Amino acid sequence: MTTLKEAIEVIRSIEIEKSNLKTDIADELLGKYKGIIPKEKTSTEFIKELRGTLYGKI
Repeated sequence: MTTLKEAIEVIRSIEIEKSNLKTDIADELLGKYKGIIPKEKTSTEFIKELRGTLYGKI
């Protein structure tokens, strides 16, 4: 059985590993799709339009 002290040490080691990452994973993934959504539309409108074009084709 692990103790509270051991659990805290594990959490701290994870936080240290996370702080050592060069880029934030979320920023990297979001940046990958930058510019896909037209500026005149919201992401929700764009996704609804995409779903509408695929309806019945899959």
